[in-house]
Amino acid sequence: MASNIRPGSKFFGKNVFIAILLLITIIFLPVFISFYTVTQSQKSFSTVSLVSHLKVAEGENITKTFAAYGYNLAKIKRGEADVPNLFLEQLPRELTTLNNNKTKKDLFISSLLPPILKVNEYIRYERKRLLKIIKSIETNGDASLDELFWLRRKMLRYRMEEFNIDELHSRMNIIPVSLALTQSAIETGWGTSRFAQDGNALFGQWTWNDASGIVPLGREVGATHSIKRFNDLISAVEGYSLNLNTHSAYQDFRTERAKFSRNKIIVVDKDLLFTLLYYSELGFAYIDSLTNIIGANNLRSFDNVKLQKTAYQKLKLSPIP
Repeated sequence: MASNIRPGSKFFGKNVFIAILLLITIIFLPVFISFYTVTQSQKSFSTVSLVSHLKVAEGENITKTFAAYGYNLAKIKRGEADVPNLFLEQLPRELTTLNNNKTKKDLFISSLLPPILKVNEYIRYERKRLLKIIKSIETNGDASLDELFWLRRKMLRYRMEEFNIDELHSRMNIIPVSLALTQSAIETGWGTSRFAQDGNALFGQWTWNDASGIVPLGREVGATHSIKRFNDLISAVEGYSLNLNTHSAYQDFRTERAKFSRNKIIVVDKDLLFTLLYYSELGFAYIDSLTNIIGANNLRSFDNVKLQKTAYQKLKLSPIP
């Protein structure tokens, strides 16, 4: 039996199907992309993915290991050498047994310089792209779709509820090396505390989930906080950096830091330190401790140090013959 469906009907049905498919694509694809972007942004990024950790045997003398790799803190402090890309997963156990304070402090600083510098290096990399987008908007009056997606991802990462490029510019900035070293030295007793040794808790950040933290031995009855633990040193540094760059308690810190936006170095002066009054329950005594430790240990001399360039970075910088 011959079909009673006319050819025109088939053509009409095909066009309707294509039209519906296009409509779905136009309406739902951007929604899917936006949802995917938000989901990906909410996942925790860690600069640990950018480094290879130094494998350390149980009981190994880290001071000698660093020396074998040419890690010379005195030369670095004088600006005669860069910091080797040597990343430890955790602080050396020998910090708890060293009796010589200078040796202990030097080992602590040597252990933390690479992760602090790496986190700052990545922030600078992203900040450079942000400034390029800002310049593009000023020139062209708008950003590309790809740039808008990138901006939205970064605003989510820096815990911003509203689209505000100026605020992102304020938050996406480095933490001075001397400040990070000093705050960690105070919080961990130069790397000897139980929290630092057992949980890479370098900056005393709190969590209200005991499963992801270490319960303080003297926690008061009714208190629910723990000291947040991290899988490695660089994750702890990144968590600290994100804390200072996002928490409302440190808005004054970010405002003061912005005064140095055109300088190569953020000056860790009394005005900047004073903005961290609420970082510790010690209040003004905490600011005094920061000031004294930075000065007594000449930690500002580390604010201009850099990581050694990797072979790939050197290749990119080499002129084409």
